[in-house]
Amino acid sequence: MSRFPGCKTILKKQRGITAIPMAILLTMFLGFAAMAVDVGHVMVTRNDLQNIADATSLAGARWLGAQYEGMTYEEQKAYVCDPSAIQTIIQDVAQNSFAGGQQGITINLGDIRIGQWNPDATPRLTETLNQPDAVSVTVRRDGGANGPISTVFARVFSVDEANLAADATAALTGESTAGDGELDIPVGISKKWFEKPEFCNQPIKFYPTGTLDGCAGWNVFTNPPANASKLKKIIDGMEAGTFQSPETVAGDTQFEFIGGNIANQLCNMKDLFDLRKVEEPPYDEWTTHVVVYDWEDCSNPNTNITIVGFATAIIKNVVCPPAGQEITAIVICDNSEPGRGGGGNYGTKGSIPGLVE
Repeated sequence: MSRFPGCKTILKKQRGITAIPMAILLTMFLGFAAMAVDVGHVMVTRNDLQNIADATSLAGARWLGAQYEGMTYEEQKAYVCDPSAIQTIIQDVAQNSFAGGQQGITINLGDIRIGQWNPDATPRLTETLNQPDAVSVTVRRDGGANGPISTVFARVFSVDEANLAADATAALTGESTAGDGELDIPVGISKKWFEKPEFCNQPIKFYPTGTLDGCAGWNVFTNPPANASKLKKIIDGMEAGTFQSPETVAGDTQFEFIGGNIANQLCNMKDLFDLRKVEEPPYDEWTTHVVVYDWEDCSNPNTNITIVGFATAIIKNVVCPPAGQEITAIVICDNSEPGRGGGGNYGTKGSIPGLVE
């Protein structure tokens, strides 16, 4: 016989009282478990979809870049894309991918958009098959494609599935780098000139400068001091093949620009033009690369300035004293050249795309 007969009754009551909060805690624990497992699964699947969107848009845009690599500028301007080729490439990449444990992802044709990319426009991607430079892809796991993902513990809360989607856009953007020796004229164009309406294929004067028609500046690359004597040595070295321009990275490299009148160097420039223009048809003009520099107007700069892009220019004529003083050219900035993009929105595009959205 217990010396404390009331204790058992008290203990039984305490166990009953304890069971209630334990049940509540267990329910909360299951809820947290549901959140941890299912949210984790959603996040992993969402990341998988984003990776596929990135990969497929890059693959599509790279196909465009490869087409442009084999074309002349005139062919590029007239190019009309066959969307089926890009669609096939994107579907092939997606079919060899995983998302949420599912292998073989299908992308709806309506979720593949081909067009021209302009980050300053609204919308930024204008869908067109005429000389496109960008591909946008939406990858889904929902009722529209591939099916939603199933939950595990969240079913306790009547959440049986989750719908997910991811988007990416890849584009051929401005060239980011010019390698050693790729810049064969010591002149650049102010970014201000690119605000001129429909500036592509428009004439520009590399001399005289200081107006919207001559929104350019001369430089000695990265070789200070910037003076007329140094500029003459560079031009003569280019003609003789003894000077090589340095590697130039948009947004990083700074050139030393020289202001003032450089008429005394125009005849040296004409000699260089006469040499270069006979290297390829039509043998009366010179197609070259020039830098785009970070300058807010068309004044003739006389300082070191950051390079923000590259443009392709066709130099049409060089007139030096006593016949005159003028260098005329046309900038063809809506073309693509072999190389990596990423240098911004100015000038020539690279053929290797980057993710822009």
